Amino acid sequence: MEETTREMFSPPNLPLEMMEEILLRLPVKSLTRFKCVCRPWRSLISETLFALKHALILEALKATTSKKSPYGVITTSRYHLKSCCVNSLYNESTVNVSEHDAELLGRDYYQVVGTCHGLVCFHVDYDKSLYLWNPTIKLQQRLSGSDLETSDDEVVVTYGFGYDKSEDDYKVVALLQKRHQMKTEAKIYSTRQKLWRSNTCFPSGVVVADKSRSGIYINGTLNWPGTHSSSSSWTIISYDISHDVFKELPGPVCCSRGCFTMTLGDLRGCLSMVCYCKGANADVWVLKEFGEGESWSKILSIPGLTDFVRPLWISDGLVVLLEFRSGLALYNGANGRFHYPVSSSLSGCRDAKVYVKTMVSPNDL
Repeated sequence: MEETTREMFSPPNLPLEMMEEILLRLPVKSLTRFKCVCRPWRSLISETLFALKHALILEALKATTSKKSPYGVITTSRYHLKSCCVNSLYNESTVNVSEHDAELLGRDYYQVVGTCHGLVCFHVDYDKSLYLWNPTIKLQQRLSGSDLETSDDEVVVTYGFGYDKSEDDYKVVALLQKRHQMKTEAKIYSTRQKLWRSNTCFPSGVVVADKSRSGIYINGTLNWPGTHSSSSSWTIISYDISHDVFKELPGPVCCSRGCFTMTLGDLRGCLSMVCYCKGANADVWVLKEFGEGESWSKILSIPGLTDFVRPLWISDGLVVLLEFRSGLALYNGANGRFHYPVSSSLSGCRDAKVYVKTMVSPNDL
């Protein structure tokens, strides 16, 4: 009887390479439990490379999967960092919202710089430093040497956070611009080298349009909406992290006809743009093939919107999770109806971002 029980609960006798491929497709909650199955599994799941592979697979699946459970939304609300599950926002009448102040630094002003591979990068006001935090495994790390000294109070800093696959290095980009001036200075922080360096190839005559919003990480690039100082026409400022170069990307055809504002976002792994071109309609576009101007495609038009809005997620049924200045809402593109607010405890949020639930530890960088 004991032998039969032992056989029932023994791990399957498969090659480790095959078992790794199976484990890589499981959620974090299951992987945490399976560490207790046997020593080889515990060793494999605990490897830094396994965590990175797992994150890359989940990031790639965003564009095709119908599952929402591996993805969460992180928001700042005045002096609080909050999170909830994308699946909960869509499918539950009462959304389970977590507040993370106790596990972080207490009550302070947090600015979410970006998310990548399940890591949330945020800037803290009181010590001017950057932190990396994984809300899924509840680990955080202050990035030493990340406090960016600016001697002039008139300097406005706009951030972005992403991954350099050529150097296996997470990097923060800071764009510094003096108020009422057109010149922008770019600095790059390496989490491996723990230092800032300057980049001198920022496009001349171009300024970041919305300095309160951080860059959007897509396919190894960071992207900000920008305007040309000479003509006030819109453009996209794109930074290739691995090649360390800035360039401009063209927007949809509508932008050439003069939209009065635009907002960039990450919509299930694609660069998205909301343009306000025709009266009170907000047109939502996605860039199917990054870097190819011809691949912009309009997926829906939302009537009655003239204020800031950014899509965070879209379901297969064309139900869009939207970020407003006042909170989150669901918009059904099929019947034109809003469900708002999704959760009263998420009202007043700003700079909401979708993150993937991974095991990548900030302490391993």
